[in-house]
Amino acid sequence: MKKQVSLLLAALLLLGVMGGCTQSAPPPTATPTPAQESPSAPPATEIALSKAYIIVQGYEWGPAIPKIVLEFAEDVSGFASDTFEVAFGSTKRTVKDVYSSDEDGNKAEGAGKHLTIEMAVKSSEASPFAYNMEKNVNTWAEQVDFTVTVASGKSFSVGGTAYQGGDLCSYSATAADRKVPQTASWVKDTVEYHEEGKDITLTRAAWAPEGADSDSGKNPLIIWLHGMGEGGTDIDIDLLGNEVTALTTENETNVQKYFATDGLAGAYVLAVQTPTMWMDIDGNSTFNNENLTLPAKQESWYTGALWHAITSYVEGNPDVDTSRIYVGGCSNGGYMTMNMMFEHGGYFAAFYPICEAYLNDCVSDEMIQQVKDYNIWFVQSADDGTVNPAEYGLPTYVRLLEAGAQNVWFTLSDHVRGTDDPEPWSWTGTGTYDGHWSWIYAFNDQVTTRIDTAKVASVADLTPENCTVTDVNLWQWMSQQSLPQAAE
Repeated sequence: MKKQVSLLLAALLLLGVMGGCTQSAPPPTATPTPAQESPSAPPATEIALSKAYIIVQGYEWGPAIPKIVLEFAEDVSGFASDTFEVAFGSTKRTVKDVYSSDEDGNKAEGAGKHLTIEMAVKSSEASPFAYNMEKNVNTWAEQVDFTVTVASGKSFSVGGTAYQGGDLCSYSATAADRKVPQTASWVKDTVEYHEEGKDITLTRAAWAPEGADSDSGKNPLIIWLHGMGEGGTDIDIDLLGNEVTALTTENETNVQKYFATDGLAGAYVLAVQTPTMWMDIDGNSTFNNENLTLPAKQESWYTGALWHAITSYVEGNPDVDTSRIYVGGCSNGGYMTMNMMFEHGGYFAAFYPICEAYLNDCVSDEMIQQVKDYNIWFVQSADDGTVNPAEYGLPTYVRLLEAGAQNVWFTLSDHVRGTDDPEPWSWTGTGTYDGHWSWIYAFNDQVTTRIDTAKVASVADLTPENCTVTDVNLWQWMSQQSLPQAAE
């Protein structure tokens, strides 16, 4: 249900920027003749650009463009970090650095034909996504328009040609000009599923930790199920829309460190993408929580297809530890996490539903009894305006506790705050993210509190104030969960 609404890129800036050169005025006693009048400054020169690439990267709010790579016919020289100004449509970007590189934007020694301009990124700018309101999915923008201008008083050279302040080039980057280094190491495929009346194709992406094929044993598997806005047939939209790549990135919030223990390389990661949404009841993007006569179990058109996508991957990878398979997702994917729990719960060692959209009224007492002994960690924000916690996860959590659940937890924040942008754009203008985006905490490895069950007597006690710091965070806890024996 994430509505990752991207900024619409404005039209290209009009060319024809005039240079800033002037000539001295004639002596005051002289009467100027047409030949003596100061001529107009020459128009800006168009920089001879061979090609350009946009480098796309996933952030906690979704994807953005932190770099552009310019390709010239000859070697580039004479530039510095303040040589260029960049605008995406009418939005001026802040240039952080400029350097020689390869065509993927990686720094290179010495002069070359590629020049990378690295820019600061905020949540409100430079998204390569466009949101399809009719289908409720993100798509790639048809083109990304940008202008690069030589700053006033600056210059650089391409081969023997010098360019001065005011000279510029403009480019409209298309899908062919897009590079996504973060997803390059993922193995992407499709998987077909057939049953009576259904012919479904799901898209998958799998990542393997380096050295997994030669470490001390079998490795666990983390499965991610995307939100509504990341459906479709391009798995990069899935991987970038919710920053799934954070599960594989080596940085200060490295999730893999919790799984790279006892001589193991880490955890495999599998992302599965539906062509519409997980809550689809008929394959035509019809929500399965509409027009229900309660009590009624929520169904999904894709239950069998997802089960097949997961089990076929596991069967094809003998290095997966089948006693340590974990499944989770956000919003629509949180719904499907719950659905997998109710349909095939014994197969998974733990569940991590985030802002999950499985109506509590659709969960029967029998279903609660069925799953009360599973290992579950819910994550949500109290100000979630898309999935009301009081109608979904919170009452389900209380019922699980009342049924005797021992290893079921709930992290409830007051707002969603991030680290990539300390002053994020928000629907409400509060300086926090949309309250629905609680998956940000999971991918930032910041799920470190959980509701103190000793303080819970009713749903009214499920408040952020009753969340206390735990001795274990979400991913660390997950890495410790396993089935008593390998799943059949």
